[in-house]
Amino acid sequence: MLLLGIVASLSATALLAIGILLFGDFSEREGRILATTALLAAYGLLALPAGFLFDQTRLQGLAGAVLALAATGFSTAAAAVWTSEPPDELGKAMATITVFAVAATQTAALAARRQVRDPRAVRRLFAASTALALVLAAMTSAAAWGEIDDQGYYRILAAVAVLDVLLVALQPLLALTRPVGVAYHLRILVDPDDVIETTVDAPDLASAAARAIRTIERSGRQVAGLERAREPAEHTRRSVVARSRIPGESGCRGGGQAPRR
Repeated sequence: MLLLGIVASLSATALLAIGILLFGDFSEREGRILATTALLAAYGLLALPAGFLFDQTRLQGLAGAVLALAATGFSTAAAAVWTSEPPDELGKAMATITVFAVAATQTAALAARRQVRDPRAVRRLFAASTALALVLAAMTSAAAWGEIDDQGYYRILAAVAVLDVLLVALQPLLALTRPVGVAYHLRILVDPDDVIETTVDAPDLASAAARAIRTIERSGRQVAGLERAREPAEHTRRSVVARSRIPGESGCRGGGQAPRR
């Protein structure tokens, strides 16, 4: 739903900009409208990875932070556009919010791409790129508010930015070296008396079951049991993988058999 909203807003802003460019007289007001539509598109793109995380029911806090920063950044930038003589503090606040929004967007985009089968090197690069993004945002914010005029400082800032871009680019490339997974068709019993059928791509059955259970439990539901379906559309030929009752705050404990049907 969030992704559809972002797509709709981007489409609307593009159409509005096209209309102004083709039929407008480029007055000061229309210039501000055009700038506002460009800002809406830019901050909408920054919010896009939050939609991926919400759809995956992963890292909801990070997704919320991305949305909050993108919305606040757009509001601040729009205020600067529509203010005749915006104060310096407003520009500095906009720069600070925007750089932290970019850092959060980078982290969210990489997190949405991650898979359980990623090599250890990719996980380490993800942690390093997240730290570098925060350092880069903090340094940029400090430069804006402190009005730093030191060539050496900006050389270091540029070097950190280049290193961050490198780490971001390496992650999807190194992820291609992960072992090829197998599609496991699972039938998950969820309290109360609900059944979810899904296909999970994982290197082995244990990883597939763990991933499916984690995904469901992140949504606040409890897994009562899990079965493997050998064929996606054939429910009569199943091999029971596990049958477990999960108390409210305890881990998964194996036991029992799935009821016959």
